[in-house]
Amino acid sequence: MGVDCVAAINGKKPFDLVIEHVNVVNVFTEQVAEGSVAICGDTIAYVGEMDFPYTTKQVIDGKGRYAIPGLIDAHMHFESSMMTPAHFIETILACGTTTVAADPHEIGNVFGLEGIEALTRAALGSPLHVLMMAPSTIPSAPGLERAGFSMEAPQMEKALDIPGVKGLGEVMDFNGVADGDERILAVVETARKRGVLMDCHVPALTGRRLQAFRSTGLDTDHTDMSLPRLKEKLSAGFSVQVQRSFFSAETMEYLNHFPLQDRIMLITDDVPFIDLVKEGHLNANLRRAIALGLEPVRAVRFATINAANRLRLYDRGAVSPGYKADVLLVDSLEECAPSLVLVDGKTVAENGKCLVSVEPKPFPEHFYHSIHVLPLEEADFALPGAEGTKALCNVLGGNTKVTRTTKTQQWIPIRDGRLDTSGFIKLAVIYRHGYGPEKTPGKEVSLALLSGFPAFRGALATTYAHDSHNLMVFGGNDSDMAVAANRLIELGGGLCAVLDGKVVSEVSLPVAGLLTGESVDVLTRSFEDFFQAVRTLRLDHANPMMFLTLMSLAVSPEIKCTDLGLVDVLEKKFIPLIVSTE
Repeated sequence: MGVDCVAAINGKKPFDLVIEHVNVVNVFTEQVAEGSVAICGDTIAYVGEMDFPYTTKQVIDGKGRYAIPGLIDAHMHFESSMMTPAHFIETILACGTTTVAADPHEIGNVFGLEGIEALTRAALGSPLHVLMMAPSTIPSAPGLERAGFSMEAPQMEKALDIPGVKGLGEVMDFNGVADGDERILAVVETARKRGVLMDCHVPALTGRRLQAFRSTGLDTDHTDMSLPRLKEKLSAGFSVQVQRSFFSAETMEYLNHFPLQDRIMLITDDVPFIDLVKEGHLNANLRRAIALGLEPVRAVRFATINAANRLRLYDRGAVSPGYKADVLLVDSLEECAPSLVLVDGKTVAENGKCLVSVEPKPFPEHFYHSIHVLPLEEADFALPGAEGTKALCNVLGGNTKVTRTTKTQQWIPIRDGRLDTSGFIKLAVIYRHGYGPEKTPGKEVSLALLSGFPAFRGALATTYAHDSHNLMVFGGNDSDMAVAANRLIELGGGLCAVLDGKVVSEVSLPVAGLLTGESVDVLTRSFEDFFQAVRTLRLDHANPMMFLTLMSLAVSPEIKCTDLGLVDVLEKKFIPLIVSTE
């Protein structure tokens, strides 16, 4: 294509497209200049004032809009949208995301290498540029939870051979790495020897232990980006991928002035479905970051060329000669709402609508039968009996703003030999992956208590539950918990809300208990109905979807409940529900 570009610039053949009258954002100089963008095939040939003779097959009048590179999301998960790839890709293309590095960690926890390969196959072949990252830490906290698969070094070798897989997904067993655990270090070493990209997840390490982690060659993080942690990670040579939950005016001010600007990226990580359709994808994060004070051109840089260089995509991420023609036209950098999206020089979206249809690719039949749990009864959710008048209990301390849970101890009255859990949410995690090669169903129920939501009633259940995606139930009473759990067993996975013994809302996620092939319109109605039910059940949280799906994540501080019990995440050990009684 370079030969064609030279020929077109020299007037020996026409450009395929010239976008005139645009303000071009230069991510190298962080300047904006008026001019045109000339394209040959899939490549940008010329940028600037075209004060020389030329011909072109097509002209687009930019009308003074900004021309910026297609947005590149350096760390994300397809499954967080709960859509199968075809509809998800159409949705984010319309938002201006043209390249992603995706970690199929969720489906890998359910179906292992087969799941990674199936999701990769379903995501490739569309206009969206997709780099898959082989999930590194399945389960995320070995010994503290069970998933449907276990990723060891030999399995990582096979995962890295899957066509479309380009690197190592986020290493979540940060304690294991810092402690020198042989299992996770062998997985990391497998990837390091291949020379592939390696992603990380380091929310709780600092000082000596953070440097031990970094010494393995793991060099990026997207988790705790509170300002002190952000500064320490940048100082230790990490590249930082800042997700929206850590945006603040203070952080944006610091990023504006950090001396090495190429170490910083904006990413999505997880975008729940309703947030995606109502606010957008990576463009919504740019909009929020700019509103908090990040300089607009710098925000564009953090979501384009920095991400491209991190992903070794040295021909993407800039509106400059020789770069691939992934270009957005936006009326305002602050709003970052693309009115035109080009991928490889072709128009794929306009005015918020995707113009290309991505063909859905089928998943294996057994992916629709992944909830291997026997029917549950009210008695399965009963807490163990206790003697005395009160019990000191370890409790997940929650609140309405964040998903982090604090390790708290509370005295709870004992009445008639049972804990009086009124004012608490009872949390149940049920192993759902089956036993042995035949996936024989069972019913192992692990129980915990969650504070911070005293008005909660009824029950909510989900099979999308980070990271092992066991069946998780939140209950105000045992009867509704059983109804909710059994409904998801019938559906083959999803989310549901139950009140007074009746299912009041449900979202079916039949593919691995994680995804649905329903259209955006159908799924929007389902989720709006579900969130109305969440409000009816009085789970008052700023981000209920993230909250519901993270209470079993055994690498998310400080305390969580897995299918094996109550986990002190920072100490990486099980703790009892009842500490003592009086």
